[in-house]
Amino acid sequence: MAELLKETKLVCIINALLAFIYAFLFLIIPEAYKVMADTPELIYSPITWRQLGASMLILGIGNIIIIKRADWDKSQILIEVGIIWLIIMLIINIWGMIAYPGSATALANDIIAVIVLIVLILLNIFVYYKQSK
Repeated sequence: MAELLKETKLVCIINALLAFIYAFLFLIIPEAYKVMADTPELIYSPITWRQLGASMLILGIGNIIIIKRADWDKSQILIEVGIIWLIIMLIINIWGMIAYPGSATALANDIIAVIVLIVLILLNIFVYYKQSK
């Protein structure tokens, strides 16, 4: 049983906090978030946004489970799934910025999301490889 490093636990806490924040925005208040982000009507679907929010909620809960287990062997697959999810969301966000350009507010929101995703991907990959050694 390999114990989780402090860095791994810290990144899982960051993952969970951000997942819960975005889950709240997409799952609980998608209509209000659409207005705040000035999302083009063409790409807004409340059901799809709530499904995305639910997947973020699941990932946040998964990170809490990782912290509670504190066992690398039992948590490794959850971290791998999280990294894959982040990479797919990054690709989709970049594609969406190109395919569906919106207002300056929408673009700023997209750029912030892309930056957050890149930082999370790099942090997760870093701790994954550090933990794997």
